[in-house]
Amino acid sequence: MMFWLLMVLVAAVVIAAVTLAVLTARLLRLDAAARGLAHPRLIGALGAGTQNGVGILAYLALRRGHPLDAAQDDVGLRTRLKVGSVAALTVLLASGVCAALVLAWWR
Repeated sequence: MMFWLLMVLVAAVVIAAVTLAVLTARLLRLDAAARGLAHPRLIGALGAGTQNGVGILAYLALRRGHPLDAAQDDVGLRTRLKVGSVAALTVLLASGVCAALVLAWWR
């Protein structure tokens, strides 16, 4: 029984991590398009694709000189993506903590 519970929690961690990466890439792509940067899809994929956050830091440094164009910005989509990212991060953290507790309790 504990094995199946652990497998469900690991699956939840993997699904939440993939969802968080996809939502982050979409959010970066939306921001890059609203700022008028070239190749927003590539920027979104590279920004969200790194595991240690270097891609997001590089994107933040790249976008400094490009102001946000309010006419191209979709505030509703940006808000939905932010809420989805927070929800995916919450699921990721909760299922990770639960999986760690199951592993600590299981002998």
